[in-house]
Amino acid sequence: MQGSGPCDSSSNLLRATTFIPKKESRLVSAYSCARRPRAPVGTLMVSGNLPSPGDRQLADYNLGCTLRPGDAATLALLEDLYEERAIDHLQFQVIPGESFQRDLATVADTGIPAVIHAPYHSHGVNPCAPAAYDDRALPDIEAHTEEAMALTFEAADTLGAGVIVLHAGRYLPGGHAAAMEEFPRFLDRYFDPRLTLENLPAVYAGYPLLGNDARELEILAGGRITQFCLDFPHLSCTTNYRGQVFAEELGRFESLNVTLHHLSNIRRGSITDEHLELDHPDGGLDFAAVFGRLRRHRSIPTTLEYKENAREVYARQVRVFARLWEEYGGE
Repeated sequence: MQGSGPCDSSSNLLRATTFIPKKESRLVSAYSCARRPRAPVGTLMVSGNLPSPGDRQLADYNLGCTLRPGDAATLALLEDLYEERAIDHLQFQVIPGESFQRDLATVADTGIPAVIHAPYHSHGVNPCAPAAYDDRALPDIEAHTEEAMALTFEAADTLGAGVIVLHAGRYLPGGHAAAMEEFPRFLDRYFDPRLTLENLPAVYAGYPLLGNDARELEILAGGRITQFCLDFPHLSCTTNYRGQVFAEELGRFESLNVTLHHLSNIRRGSITDEHLELDHPDGGLDFAAVFGRLRRHRSIPTTLEYKENAREVYARQVRVFARLWEEYGGE
């Protein structure tokens, strides 16, 4: 799905899957500004799965939105956006819970191509330092992680996803070396070729996180993980914290096999990831650099991520993305 270079080699990604035909769209014409040519139902294009003439993937970009379990209102909107060709996929966030199986089946019934986001520290799964910031007994942590990862792989199998986004996690101050040693042990137990390692902010709420830039992600991957998720605001938080140039650090991701982009916004000069809306009045993400990369790698899926997954948020942000694509990505 990419143009050329070392990022183009991946082939172990989202599979083309035949899904249940979708019902008539209920979406009004407000979304027509984002309509684009469409591929066969159930096909999500990623690197190594190039489009042929007439496919939807010849459109400018591959856009998706994030869905949490149990959010029926947002799922209904995403169905409409998919039917209206405004989005191409959804990202299903795995969160263990009593209704998980029912929620997963409901998502599968929509036929929307999916990527999976594994649980992370907020959900009790912290690969690089399992017991850090956690009052539970270690056996309980391990049992919860086992269950959570089993649900993650089940979700990927059910939805036909070849991308499972993974956070390396957070660690105690002074514990970077130990975290780097612990993460491979997590992979020893839970490795799957679909795992896709995401860059995290350098810090959040006072605690450090692992895997902040392209170089550290490559080290953590250890030649086993071959897919990476580039989160633009996470990288911007890191460069603001370290006093680095965002565009330069962004360029270093050209050496990785990036198979998914995450996009939201951050405040100008901030080191805190807030998942702000793209058109937030205090937004400070370098859109020129971001959309320049998106244009160069337009086939790589880009997933919008917001902490509030309200219907109205994604309904508007899909249109904002389409406008920014033209404003900042014009060639």
